[in-house]
Amino acid sequence: MRRIMNPGRDLIEETPRLTIDDLKAWRFIPGDGEERSGILTLSRHGERTGSLGITVRVDGAFSFIRFDYVLGEERKPVRQEHGLELFPCHFGGHRIYFRCRSCRRRVTALYLSGGYCACRHCHRLAYLVSQEHGTLCEKIDRAHDLRERADRLREYHHPRKANRLLARADEAEAESNGVLAWWLRRRG
Repeated sequence: MRRIMNPGRDLIEETPRLTIDDLKAWRFIPGDGEERSGILTLSRHGERTGSLGITVRVDGAFSFIRFDYVLGEERKPVRQEHGLELFPCHFGGHRIYFRCRSCRRRVTALYLSGGYCACRHCHRLAYLVSQEHGTLCEKIDRAHDLRERADRLREYHHPRKANRLLARADEAEAESNGVLAWWLRRRG
């Protein structure tokens, strides 16, 4: 089966990310006017791939999250700081968002790709379903259209042309079933 994907874009599902919910679960969100630091261990499939120093400060307009880590074989030290925005809720309290340092977008997740943290827009990340959905729907629609054309040809007494179209419809349907099976296996 042929897998059609845009080769220039990595997938969100395969890229390490940090969300506001993760920070809350790990108790990295300090009280107002406070700062909290720690180390996050990065792993993939249960195997440790690195570590990331993290500092979170909540202080009104001066709130931020800072990442400290070393990059690559040359062990280049990297320090990245992204803003944190406390967005007021209607019934009191606030919701916290990251402010991507590259594009200034308000986001709920930062992704580590190419050695740097940024939002999915800056890294040009794509969802797996968005890349496979079009392919799957196109194949299903193509099979349906070919079957309709074959039915019309049968009405006008062109059985050989109708049989050729039905064979092409069966091929398109088999391809769509293959794409669907691959997608379901990938989703687990």
